[in-house]
Amino acid sequence: MSLAELLVASGILLALTAAAGSVLARALLTFRAQPEVADVQQRVRVAVQAFGRDVLMAGAGPASTALAGPLVLRLPPVAPYKRGQLDDARAGVFYRADTVSVVYVPDTRAAADIVRSVDTGRELLVDAAPNCGALVHERVCGFLVGMRVVLFDSQGRFDVGTVGGVVGDQVQVLHGGALSSQYNGGAVMAEAVAFTYSLRPDPATGASQLVRYDGFRTERPVADNVVAMDVEYFGDPRPPRVLPPAAPDDPMRPRTSYGPAPPAPGVDDPRDLWGPGENCVFADAAGPVPRLGALGAGVSPVRLDPAQFRDGPWCPDGLHPARFDADLLRIRRVRLRLRVQVAVAAMRGPAGRLFARGGTATSAELFAPDHAIVLDLTPRNLGGAP
Repeated sequence: MSLAELLVASGILLALTAAAGSVLARALLTFRAQPEVADVQQRVRVAVQAFGRDVLMAGAGPASTALAGPLVLRLPPVAPYKRGQLDDARAGVFYRADTVSVVYVPDTRAAADIVRSVDTGRELLVDAAPNCGALVHERVCGFLVGMRVVLFDSQGRFDVGTVGGVVGDQVQVLHGGALSSQYNGGAVMAEAVAFTYSLRPDPATGASQLVRYDGFRTERPVADNVVAMDVEYFGDPRPPRVLPPAAPDDPMRPRTSYGPAPPAPGVDDPRDLWGPGENCVFADAAGPVPRLGALGAGVSPVRLDPAQFRDGPWCPDGLHPARFDADLLRIRRVRLRLRVQVAVAAMRGPAGRLFARGGTATSAELFAPDHAIVLDLTPRNLGGAP
């Protein structure tokens, strides 16, 4: 081999070695980024699974009480603010773009009609109708210490509390100190799942955590390094309607398409400020007339403007400390927009389309872009009556 041929061969070898080394170096950088990409995807999956499970169940009600059926016939199962002992509504806050509360009754035997109750300040002593079957008349079944329960009546008054004790047919319910109603008969108590999902700033990362509040004492993280969360609501464009009564031999059915049924004509509920035959959803003008107007000509859910959750009409009435806007009863679909970033700043590039919060990475092989999802959920129990 001549010297010229040797030089050419060496040059080719060096070029191939440099190219292979460059590819290998880029591959190593990409390999370093992939575990962080997988971590972001896993955090998104956990958030979607938890959020989706609870929202899809929102509105399920008790099956064997005097007020059986979906909760949307009496109260809003979904609300855009925090509910519980830390209650936004009692503080005059009725909308947060990054917050959603849900409540539902799971498949349970812990559901009973309330015969009478006595409020002692921070606890409610509830005498419940026995629910253990025809042969047991002196106690209630299913209620356990520590269980979360919802108490509600036919006109939209409701509270969520915690069982503190059970003796015979009396259940001790711990609450925040200011109940929406006395629940002294004509109401229901049932096991409940009630959570609030919201963002909590994380000083350690400068981003936020998606957290789940149980309405009592605990706020647990669901996903870290969340840089954006927005919840939109879509509602029934049709106003509520009073449905014709069922025939004597027909099964029980709802009295309204959604929302609390009004009192009988001429009958006044002394617990609210509405006139005889009226409530927060229906006025009386020679018969029930809906207070909520039509939002469109069709039947498909339409986007609800946040202002609609703060302008009334208010249930149970405008002066009630735990009032809610009747438009919440329209909600039929929930849309979640969530964006999660990689935890390591060295794998985030400049702020822009790929990164909501910039990092220090300068090589594209190290980039682990933010993961954004849009999740549409239609809870089956928010459909109301046709």
